[in-house]
Amino acid sequence: MEWRNDKAIYLQVIELFKREIILGRYKPKDKIASVREYAIKLGVNPNTIVKVYDFLAEEGLIEAQSTNGYFITDKEEILNQLKPEFAKAYCQEFLSQMKSIGYLKKEAIELLKKEEE
Repeated sequence: MEWRNDKAIYLQVIELFKREIILGRYKPKDKIASVREYAIKLGVNPNTIVKVYDFLAEEGLIEAQSTNGYFITDKEEILNQLKPEFAKAYCQEFLSQMKSIGYLKKEAIELLKKEEE
């Protein structure tokens, strides 16, 4: 995995993990890799993954089962928030990029509408 320099690695890992849930690579109640396994897979420090798992557990996306490891939540209200959360972030990023090249929000939206046709 190639990491960007403009964002902390743990935030990028959180984003990656959430995207994998959205794409169905992780399903409700799936067991996820151990901290060590996931760190090796991504080529990051295990402490980074601990931070990621703590954050995801705080958000309710994953649940720790004392001796069995971590599992994806089965709470639909939490899982159903992921896709709109990503869509909003992508829209904000798009509008920010468009603003940086001189487009107003309304103009950017009009461009998107034209692409739809």
